[in-house]
Amino acid sequence: QHHLSQVVFRCRRPNPNHSSTVVMTQVQVCSSAPERACCLAWSLTRATQARIDAHQLRGLHAEVLSCAELVGAEAIEVGATHGVLVCRKPAGALITTVDTMVRLGQLIIRWACSEEPEVGIRVGVHKGEVHWIELPDQHVRGYFGTAVSMSKHLAEIAPKDCCVHVTSATKQSLRVLERMRFSVSMNLPIGTALTSSYYLEPWEEAKDEEHDEEHGHKNPTVNCVSTMGSVLPTAQKGMTLGSSVSKMSVEEFAEFLEKHGVDPTKFGRGAAKTLANFHREIAVEQRSYLFKTGNELERRMELVRLELVAEDTHGTDKCLMLASEEMDDGRVRTRNQKLAVVVPEGISWQEAVKMKFLNIFGLTEDVQKATLSVEGNDFKEETLASASVPGLQTTYLTHEIRMRVLVGAEPSLKAVGLPGFEPFSTDASGEGAKQSWIWQDVGEKATDSTEALFKLLNDHAINVAEFEAGALNDLVEEVYTAKVSTLMLRGKELQRHLQIIKVWLTADILSVPHVLVHVYKMSKGKRDTKIKDRPISMRLNHGQRWREALAVALSSRLGLNSKSFHDFIEIDEASYCLCEEVEYSRSYPGLKTVYRIHEITCRVSTSATQLGLPTGQDFAISRRMSSAEDDVSVTHFTWKARKDFFGRQGRFQKSLLDVSAADDSKEVDPKRRLLAPAPLGLPANSLQSRGCIVVQELMKSKRTDWKRAKNAAKRIRDKDYTLKEFFDDCVAAFPELALYMGLPGPDGKTPVTSSGRSADDEYQRSVGALFAVYWLMRLNGDGAQSFCFGVDDDWKPLSAACRSPRRSGPERARRGTFLEQTDWKLFEEVMVASGMLIDQGKGVMAHDEERTLAMLVLTAIHDIMKVDQLMPTVAARQKEFCGYKSGEVITDHDVALGYILEHVPDALPSYAGLPQKQKDSVKFTQCNMEYNMGWLVQAESPPGALFRKFKAIITAGKADPRDIAFYFTHWLTDLAGAEPCPQEGCEKFVLKFPQKVLASFLRSFPFVEHLSGKSETKVMEEYLQWRWTTHEPSLGLMPIGSGVVAKLRVIIMAQGNSQPFLDAFDDLFPEDRTVLETELALTGCVGQVYDIDTASVGGGPAFLVYYAPALLQRNHTDAEGVLVVLAEVLRQARSLWPREQGQAAGETVTVLIDALKELSVEAMQQLSPGEIWVLQRVTSKSAQVKKLSVLNDSGQDAIDRSLMRVLSLGSPQGSSGGSTSRTTLLHGEQPVSGLLPVTQEEAEPLVREVAIPSCGRCMPATCCL
Repeated sequence: QHHLSQVVFRCRRPNPNHSSTVVMTQVQVCSSAPERACCLAWSLTRATQARIDAHQLRGLHAEVLSCAELVGAEAIEVGATHGVLVCRKPAGALITTVDTMVRLGQLIIRWACSEEPEVGIRVGVHKGEVHWIELPDQHVRGYFGTAVSMSKHLAEIAPKDCCVHVTSATKQSLRVLERMRFSVSMNLPIGTALTSSYYLEPWEEAKDEEHDEEHGHKNPTVNCVSTMGSVLPTAQKGMTLGSSVSKMSVEEFAEFLEKHGVDPTKFGRGAAKTLANFHREIAVEQRSYLFKTGNELERRMELVRLELVAEDTHGTDKCLMLASEEMDDGRVRTRNQKLAVVVPEGISWQEAVKMKFLNIFGLTEDVQKATLSVEGNDFKEETLASASVPGLQTTYLTHEIRMRVLVGAEPSLKAVGLPGFEPFSTDASGEGAKQSWIWQDVGEKATDSTEALFKLLNDHAINVAEFEAGALNDLVEEVYTAKVSTLMLRGKELQRHLQIIKVWLTADILSVPHVLVHVYKMSKGKRDTKIKDRPISMRLNHGQRWREALAVALSSRLGLNSKSFHDFIEIDEASYCLCEEVEYSRSYPGLKTVYRIHEITCRVSTSATQLGLPTGQDFAISRRMSSAEDDVSVTHFTWKARKDFFGRQGRFQKSLLDVSAADDSKEVDPKRRLLAPAPLGLPANSLQSRGCIVVQELMKSKRTDWKRAKNAAKRIRDKDYTLKEFFDDCVAAFPELALYMGLPGPDGKTPVTSSGRSADDEYQRSVGALFAVYWLMRLNGDGAQSFCFGVDDDWKPLSAACRSPRRSGPERARRGTFLEQTDWKLFEEVMVASGMLIDQGKGVMAHDEERTLAMLVLTAIHDIMKVDQLMPTVAARQKEFCGYKSGEVITDHDVALGYILEHVPDALPSYAGLPQKQKDSVKFTQCNMEYNMGWLVQAESPPGALFRKFKAIITAGKADPRDIAFYFTHWLTDLAGAEPCPQEGCEKFVLKFPQKVLASFLRSFPFVEHLSGKSETKVMEEYLQWRWTTHEPSLGLMPIGSGVVAKLRVIIMAQGNSQPFLDAFDDLFPEDRTVLETELALTGCVGQVYDIDTASVGGGPAFLVYYAPALLQRNHTDAEGVLVVLAEVLRQARSLWPREQGQAAGETVTVLIDALKELSVEAMQQLSPGEIWVLQRVTSKSAQVKKLSVLNDSGQDAIDRSLMRVLSLGSPQGSSGGSTSRTTLLHGEQPVSGLLPVTQEEAEPLVREVAIPSCGRCMPATCCL
């Protein structure tokens, strides 16, 4: 299919006289006829091109060729930093060329993301025409056409690095990969012909559906159902196969289909039923059957639509209608439909109707003969290809039957509401839900919506006969009444579209980013675990905006009212993403469902105690689902590390589909719990009504068993003193432990605590904290092993080799890793500093029994005020306590316990019996320190914000270093026992907490203890110096002079990769380096400066750049670029808060940069036309980085210059990378992706100087104009 064409080339060559001569040449060039194919274009990002070396580049090309070979693709254009591949034939029978190339793009990007440093790459995929011509004198082909040009264009305008970019039409061509989650490109560049596009993340999994159990690769139990006779129409030529199929396993059924020319591998793909479901439909449910003619198979479905009519006393015909169904979960579905009967294989429709009347209404055959007669019978037969059963034609046999109740027979039909035409209900076994029936005038037609939907579905080859019972009415209600879904045409395909909002709530828990996810839901005694690890989500109504839905979702799911939403929730605008996922519903066979998911991340303030913060406790929310007293749904939530959900990289495997590792979670034993004490006997309302301190009344007759309490403190380190003996002593000694179970309420049930957990959970957690104390006091023996693995049912220490309880392989490995890699000496040093352990030298340890007893008492009582019934009311004589006024209930459990210890100390007998010195230490732990450990170990905060409150409390209470260490020991043991399963070990630390972060916390404790005798700045200075001297690998001599503190804080924030940041710091432009040196050396403390840094000159306010460590760690490969960004943020913050002396020196402003923290510097610059980054002043003590459009929705200027400063984020390579410097751009201008030259030489023609007048408020170098 080649043809010859004449091409004229104009060639300009210099002649000997240095003038140009035009030479006209005619050549014969071979070219191809157009062909349909799919192309993939890839190109490296500008930042990667600037730094990639030859070795990594060769590796990239080798990987591209290797992946292309896997899928049968061919390279048609190759450059060092870009290329184009084409796929003309799919890689398999079920996979399209688009599937192939999208998967190829994923594989290439996965390799790029797995490299160190990461290779920035962009991929575009498009299907269209491909042509080629043979280039003259080169013996190579040049390719062009829509597939080539559009794939290149898609790669060029990809919305982000490391994604596969496709058009809407290309996405519609997917088959095997159509269920993958694609994100919608929100801002396409101006000038592109595209109206919409999608992109695929590299680690989205293309699951092999054949590995799913639900897709038929586990043998279900098959019940052989005997047929009732064999009444087949004589006109049928062929034979039915029901009896033989019913005896087949799923595997045998697959072989049977293949033998008859039906490809079983096509089942479970796209709209097709899974093979197991199809087998169950025929062999078990008998909703259809197979019919054989010659060697060809045909599927048959026979259905009776029955209109049962009776005449009332007025002569009006009434028809029996199914009005509604009550589902198993309590929901009521409106039906408004006639009786429908499926005709199983081998029996007539008459027999099927008789069986239905008998099973549903209890009408025997004799009663039916005496009371009913057939009045009309219409029959329709049509044969269609059904998408739900690929490779088989389906014949639909439909009987429209009208039956009448004989006059005078009504009294015999009380079972169906006659003779009075009363509504009635049925609940027959095997028929599913409870059904409600009514008699309706025959003249009342089905709603217009039902008829319109029925016609719409049939017009688009979707056969309603295959829908599950009542599904059509459900769809009518969903589309026309509730308006939570819409039906849309894409091409010629009718699709069901639903809008979903998915909300990721994130919070920093002990400096580790966490997200809130579901654990399970309890409703009517049933436990639903299908929602495990899912974030907050909700369907949107038609026309509902995602912002409105966000507030509704958090209100309905978490009970957050508008005030709580405003106080605790902060929306991360930059995180918004619109995605699409495709599914096929069993209820609506043949109707594809497209979920458009609005995904948003919100940051939660750690003050939101009702959400388990600040320590990340699990909690539960109860919702009343209806007016019924027992219709309450309780949903349990947990906080999990964000890294488990975002930024995870799967295994890089070269395959067309992803096969997940086997999940052995079904083989593990449930977590064990201890038997809890019974609730105390007095009713809470009787005590509260008398205005009593409830705890005081409950403990009035209780006594601490000091003999057993002291025995526990004395023998806690004895080798022969077991955990069981320790537990028995604590339970017998401390009567306060019974308070965790609360008081019986009016309904006799124990209350839920303020944490949202059950009372039993809080008891288990307190016992877990006691066990943590026991184990940490025994690190010289079996303490560490039990801390990691727990104890068995006989209370003996477990190990990795123990077979019971059964635990998953990954869990056993994590426990073993924690045991082997933890520096247990750090725990021991904290215990020594607290005074509980005594180091006697030469490795010999003793312990202080009195100090240990104080810790046991504190652990027993520390969370009792989480029980709402126990919370005290501030007495009139106190007037005020920690912000609570006289007569107000103290709802903060820590403050509530502090109130009891301060004003009613005798209410708790175990606390009252301690020596005064130990009482003071216990009371000190209940103070609100406002101390964030992560701010210290990551050098994120200036010393004022970090230590001011802590220092004030120490000074006021005259606490000594031992009390501070005592506080930290309690913090450790409390968190260690946070999971409500004490015998399982300290799972919070062992399984859910980063070891590196925990070690950093432990190493920081000794420095904080110095606050009792040193200033906040001095403690911070000593900590920074210690981090430099202990850095591995060594960084050499500590810097001196100006900028020392800035350098020390930067390398600690970077958490590794320190040398590149030190080098980059020295290479910064002077104006950027000066900003960092000055701002990072401010202390936030009046009259305090760093002794080691000449740049530390006082003044304020200081700035706490929240998430600065995360920003630096994300951009460790572009250290200079990210330091420029940090300097610009600080520069503009100073523009909003001019530097002052005096009282301002003691203040700290928090600058939130969560919108930047996960972006590369290059990604920050990839802005759509009209978009800018700004720093906005939110309150008098806080600001936030946001991405805004220059104009708002009304076309007005969106920049409020009194509260905002435009950020100029420079270029990814900083000053030495050969790219444009800050002086090349006007202040506030942004580099435009794809237009900014790579080198300074190329940039020269674009450089321009513009005189900028001063606004009169700002410094000239950073003027807002």
